[in-house]
Amino acid sequence: MKGHARQLMTPNDVVVSPETSLAEAARELARAEISGLPVSDSLGSVVGIVTESDLLGALLGTSPNNAAVQGLMTSNIVTVDEFTPADHVVQLLREHRIHHLPVIRQGRVVGLITPQSVIQYFVAHELPSPPEVG
Repeated sequence: MKGHARQLMTPNDVVVSPETSLAEAARELARAEISGLPVSDSLGSVVGIVTESDLLGALLGTSPNNAAVQGLMTSNIVTVDEFTPADHVVQLLREHRIHHLPVIRQGRVVGLITPQSVIQYFVAHELPSPPEVG
């Protein structure tokens, strides 16, 4: 696959801190219409990710709405630089079995790659156009 991470990503600079409440994180997900939120520390470094599945399970379970995402987030996540080749991005998604891959520029989140964003890019740039009807 041709291209780089910056072409596959959905631009997104929405991040939360480890101290963000589950309720506020859910609001951010709904507002931004995304399926995962990178979690950044006070220096802007990515320290985790919290997904819609994580939040749904917690909010519908026994976790209090004011609990911090730090207790729910996945730590030690994989990230890529915006110039990472597309083939390597796809390899990382498959190899690590992940669905949210934050894209970093100078240490800060600038986007998120999901399987859906890879499919959208592939359809637009790699698949031949469908035959004309008529």
